[in-house]
Amino acid sequence: MSDLETRQQLLAASERHEQEFEHALVDLERAVKRPFALGEQLGERIGTHPWPWLLASVLVGLWLGSRDR
Repeated sequence: MSDLETRQQLLAASERHEQEFEHALVDLERAVKRPFALGEQLGERIGTHPWPWLLASVLVGLWLGSRDR
């Protein structure tokens, strides 16, 4: 086997490993993002429409503050 053939085989193997690594990173990102997706979605909803959330929090605060202790 010549040096050129060895080099080509190493380059091909390197490209395969790089593709496998990219796939593994995508899988890792999906696995990590999944548990936090609910919090991100809620944050986006609150950010786009904050008034209903503010009104609801004020009403809950008034309700909890007016209860007899």
